[in-house]
This record gives sequence, C-alpha cells and structure tokens, in this order.
Amino acid sequence: MIPKQTYLSTKFKDLSFPIAATFVTMGVCFLSLLAQVKLYLPISPVPITGQTFGVALIALIYGRKLGIATISTYLVAGAFGAPIFAKFQSGLELGPTMGYLIGMWVSTFIIGTLSDNGYTKTWPKAFLSCVLGSLAVFACGLSVLAFFVPADSLLMMGLVPFIAGDLFKNTLASFLATRIYKL
Repeated sequence: MIPKQTYLSTKFKDLSFPIAATFVTMGVCFLSLLAQVKLYLPISPVPITGQTFGVALIALIYGRKLGIATISTYLVAGAFGAPIFAKFQSGLELGPTMGYLIGMWVSTFIIGTLSDNGYTKTWPKAFLSCVLGSLAVFACGLSVLAFFVPADSLLMMGLVPFIAGDLFKNTLASFLATRIYKL
C-alpha cells in the first residue's frame, strides 16, 4: 500500500518555481520572526526561541521537499549575513547554538517525511512526528554544546530547561497543522 501524502504537501509537489519560491520566502520570514521570540535562561547559553515551533509547523504543512528548501534557505541566508537568527544575529560560527540550527534541518527532514506519509491527518501522529523532530534538534544541539559547557552540566544547560517549552510548541504546531489539513 502506498502511503498517502498530506493534502498540502501533495499540492506543493506540483507548484511552479515562482510559487514555491514565494512559499519558501514566507517560511523564511516566519522563522526569522519566531527567532526573535526568545527567552534567555541564566543557566544556559542557548535561548528558548520560537524557531522550533516554526520548523515543526512548516515541516508538517509543507512536507519534506518544500520544508527542506525553506530551512535550507533560512540557514544559508543567515550564514551569509542576513540578520535572521536570534538577536538578529547572522553567521554560522561554531558557537553553542550551532548544533541546534543543524538539528532544525534534521528535524525538518524527519517531520516533513512523516507528514508526506500521512502524519498530519491526526493530532497524535502529528505530535509524535514533532517529538521525533525535537529529539533530533536536541541530539544535534547537545553534541555541539558539549564543546562549550562542562559535561556534568550539559543536560541541565542544553536539554532539561527546554523540554516543557518544546512539548508546548509541539502541541501547538500539531494542533494547527491537523486543523489546516482538515480545511
């Protein structure tokens, strides 16, 4: 049995280049705005931002191909100087947040693939795909953060403070995506 794609990701598959580029640009702008929604914790060099919510929502709605095009454009634009990361920063220097940015790409791949295979139809499946995407962000983020913080405080600085927020963001992204799917 061939898995059904989500309604939206199926529609995006057949978009002309100018229309697809418009969706990518809208996604990059959305991520750029969400990057400025941030909360700094005194125990971590990594801020809580809205980016992971945006990544999850874009991947769920756009699917893998357009989602990857969006996050790749976002990362490349930031790497080449567009001030679109948290605190309007740019550049992909190997800092404590670099792994989290890489993880967002991996997360988009995972969530987008699952979305293309029907995981946007129901809230539990959409939520599960977002949780798997969050695990990818944390795995990549912690692997780079480990070079900047003591090993005994790695989880407390790079994982524990973010779990509740990610569960909330994943819940919201899943809820919105499943509602959009039903339109």
